[in-house]
Amino acid sequence: MKFSDLLNSKESILVASLPENSVEYAKAAIENGADAIKLHVNLKHRVTGKVHETWTKVREVAKAIKSELDCCTGIVPGAETMAGSDEIEDMEACGLSFFDVYIDYCPVYLLKSSMSKMLALNYTYTPSMVKGLAKLNADAIEISIIDPSDYGSSLSAMDLLRYSEIIEQTDLPCFLPTQKKISNSEIKTLVDLGFRGLIIGPIVTGSDLISFSKAVRSFSEVLKS
Repeated sequence: MKFSDLLNSKESILVASLPENSVEYAKAAIENGADAIKLHVNLKHRVTGKVHETWTKVREVAKAIKSELDCCTGIVPGAETMAGSDEIEDMEACGLSFFDVYIDYCPVYLLKSSMSKMLALNYTYTPSMVKGLAKLNADAIEISIIDPSDYGSSLSAMDLLRYSEIIEQTDLPCFLPTQKKISNSEIKTLVDLGFRGLIIGPIVTGSDLISFSKAVRSFSEVLKS
């Protein structure tokens, strides 16, 4: 299934951000209810500190995931260091159907990709940027606006107001990454606020396979109930 197919469905979407680029973690995510998975290349993860490899080193893993699982797969193609245009084309050829990237790291050639485009606002965003994302042909927005100094803290009413402000300004589907330690009891509140889906990562899943699998299952059960 492609990411565009998920966006065209009516159900809430659960994206699992993998702690490491591997078939094992991808399989655990899908078997425990994730609708899509997300790989990472060319960056150091802010939460785990893990340095993710280049596309050349991840390419065979992506092909194996496509071959063995045939699941909806996306990628963060980089940050300060970004995958080149030829690599982006190769990612699609290997079965990836969407990319997710912060707008301040997004080169213009990425906007020309035929993969679905999830563009992420960071904590330095201004409200005036939101409507412009549609003009950049974004297919979805990741509302990744928590200051890194607040990662892992509890969700607040202020967070909800800031999320709501963005959601109300756009018709694009919005996704919330777990920069804060979101609990199962808060998922319905976020869906009711207007989020199309959640992107769960290490803050709520942990990095080992057992805790990751349990967290994906738990979020999926609540989100789909």
